[in-house]
Amino acid sequence: MATARKGTATPLASAFSPEETRRAVSHVAQAIADRRADLARVQGFFADNAALVNLVQRLPDELSHQIMVPFGGAAFFPGSLIHTNELLVLLGDGYYADRSAKQTTEILHRRGMELEAQMEAIKATISDLEAEAKFFESTAAEASEGLVEIREEYDEEDTEIISSKTEVSSSSGGISDEEHARMMARFDELEMLEKEAGSTSEDEGDDDDDEDEDAGTSEDDEENGDTLSYGNEHENVSFGASVSGSGGNDQSQGNAQVPLCLSS
Repeated sequence: MATARKGTATPLASAFSPEETRRAVSHVAQAIADRRADLARVQGFFADNAALVNLVQRLPDELSHQIMVPFGGAAFFPGSLIHTNELLVLLGDGYYADRSAKQTTEILHRRGMELEAQMEAIKATISDLEAEAKFFESTAAEASEGLVEIREEYDEEDTEIISSKTEVSSSSGGISDEEHARMMARFDELEMLEKEAGSTSEDEGDDDDDEDEDAGTSEDDEENGDTLSYGNEHENVSFGASVSGSGGNDQSQGNAQVPLCLSS
């Protein structure tokens, strides 16, 4: 008889109190909101970078461009852009460099790729936080419903007994490798015997056919010989009768016997 396993039953409310779970949910929700704000900011940078790429690509098309030049923080005055293929590019940390429109476009493309990588990383973080928030919400709901977590001790001896019984049952129901090899060898032997018997029967059939053909040929020859001898005997008799006669009557009888012999 199997012994009863020892286990513990723990209410989820004791491990995860509803108050702590709600605080965790609110904390994760705030983190998600912050990451979404960061994502919106990076998306804005990406859009500005794409617009700047389009502008830099169009600047070398003309020698000058009419613009409104900013003056201070609240005033503008009309002006023009000259040397449109010469751009002052911010490299970072207060360092600037003169670059052509083509070189500036390449720099902006690299910055756009970096911004895309940042957006993907922020999206992955938001997905993880949303999964964590769902876990806390489901845990809080289960704790409020009064669910209980049951844990049983792992008994290694019982597991070994069950596994040994399973192995014995599987081994008794199957066929061993030696038995399988012996059966296959017997099958091969029977196939060879069957092939040899088939070849022997074919050879005997060929010999019988040859003997039948020889016997038929000899019988035909004998029949032809008998026919020829039979005809010769009648011819000799008929001609002998015709020659032996000396008178006219005997000759007529001999002539009458000749067609009779020919007809037979």
